[in-house]
Amino acid sequence: MEAEQRAALEPVDVEAFLSADLASETLPVSPPPVSESLGGSLPTAMVERNGGVRLNRVADQHDCTFSVWGTTWASAMDAANALAGSVARLPDRADTKTQWRSVEISALPFNARDATHPDIPRVQFTASVTCRTTT
Repeated sequence: MEAEQRAALEPVDVEAFLSADLASETLPVSPPPVSESLGGSLPTAMVERNGGVRLNRVADQHDCTFSVWGTTWASAMDAANALAGSVARLPDRADTKTQWRSVEISALPFNARDATHPDIPRVQFTASVTCRTTT
C-alpha cells in the first residue's frame, strides 16, 4: 500500500485540530499534557481523545474529554460552559482545520478535582465529534 493511501486511513490529530479551532484570546486550548506551571496561565483548557470509532472510510467519531482550569470554581465553570458551546457550534463554522460533521455533548460540564493540581479548580465535559478522516 502506498504511503498516501496509508495516510488517508489514519485518524486525524483531533486534539491538535480541536485546540486550534477552539482556542481564543480569553481561553487557550491545547492537547495534552497540561503545563506543570498551570497556576500562572488561568483560565486554560486541554482536549484529550479517549477513543472513538471509524464510521466509514471518510469519517471518524472521536470521544474527547475537555478539561478547563480556572482561578475559582465559578470561573472554571463559566469557561467550560462557553467552551462547550463553542464545541457544539463547530459544524456550523467554515474556518476550521477539518470538516466537523457533527458534535454530541455527552456529559455537560461538571466539577472534577485534579489530583495533580489539587488547589486549582477544574471542570470537565465530554463530547463526541465527527470529522473527515483526512484534511
